[in-house]
Amino acid sequence: MAALSIITVCKGRLSHLKKSLPTFIAQSRCDVIVVDYDCPEDAAGYVTSVHPGVKVVKVENRPDFNNWEARNIGARIASTDLLAFVDADVMLSPGFADWVGDHIHPKAFGKMPHALAQEIHAQEELTPASNRLEGLLVVPRKTFVELEGYDDILLGWGAGGDLDICDRLLMKNQKIIILPETLVESTIEHSMNDRVRFHKMSLANSLLVGTLYRTSKNSMMRIFGKNLPLEERKRLYALSQRAAVAKPGSNSAKMELLVISRKIPGANYKIEQTVTTKVTWEER
Repeated sequence: MAALSIITVCKGRLSHLKKSLPTFIAQSRCDVIVVDYDCPEDAAGYVTSVHPGVKVVKVENRPDFNNWEARNIGARIASTDLLAFVDADVMLSPGFADWVGDHIHPKAFGKMPHALAQEIHAQEELTPASNRLEGLLVVPRKTFVELEGYDDILLGWGAGGDLDICDRLLMKNQKIIILPETLVESTIEHSMNDRVRFHKMSLANSLLVGTLYRTSKNSMMRIFGKNLPLEERKRLYALSQRAAVAKPGSNSAKMELLVISRKIPGANYKIEQTVTTKVTWEER
């Protein structure tokens, strides 16, 4: 019986998937799930005909790419105890699944080192187009379900859905286990244009909105001790979008939210608790 599900997503990256998919299939005791997220190259058709043992989910009517929704969709059909989310441009080394199965326990999750600490970037200048491998995540399925998966409210390539789920895993007291870089054989390099071509929101705007939203949301989760309901998250994201519209000449964005207001019984005062998030950037 499979112990691990490797979940990958394809939208306009079929040439990458053709190279990486065999390295997923070669892993021992693994299910492989491919989410065709309205892929213009019909990734589902290719995988079904060439690799019939792979589970395929075809999602239609999604002109704009949402990696976090796509990963959630793939996770829903997984039945194994462990889930590994791997981008289609990542070639896994033999033994990836064995190492993960031996080291990721129910109270832990696995991720790659921060990009600045990765050996692959030691001799190069890290740019936004660099393959940072930080989207590679291994997490127990039970924990993933309890967290309600990735926050697919986040939009755009720079939104930080991978950062967000790691923050929430740590809030849940899950131990972080850094995955050895040797678990990745190589990556398929490509341009920033390839990365963002199915995103409506610009890289800069998605980064700013995502930072405002994630920081404020996580502060509120710590106050309330639980996930925010979907409607609350939608309202918070809309506020983050509004706050991200910088005024002419400004190099910062700020939002302040009143999250608790209560009058003290028998006293003539009340307590208010706010969450303030400010993002400042350097002009280049």
